[in-house]
Amino acid sequence: MLARTPSAMKKRRYRKRLRDGVCVLRVEIKEAEFAEALLLSKRLTDRAALRREQLSREAESILAEFAQRWRKMGPPSQM
Repeated sequence: MLARTPSAMKKRRYRKRLRDGVCVLRVEIKEAEFAEALLLSKRLTDRAALRREQLSREAESILAEFAQRWRKMGPPSQM
């Protein structure tokens, strides 16, 4: 049976991220300005913009989209 203590669960999640090649980035951003930008771009609703976990998920989504587009496009050609 797996241990269910908070520290054991934290270690298990960390090891899973390592296996999956996932890293956790911690970035600082002005919350109100980021929420406003997401609202104006229609990526979030008024209610969702008030919740920090939604802002965090949307930031994750934006970075994933950027990485996916970059991989498809490839690096700029050398001149």
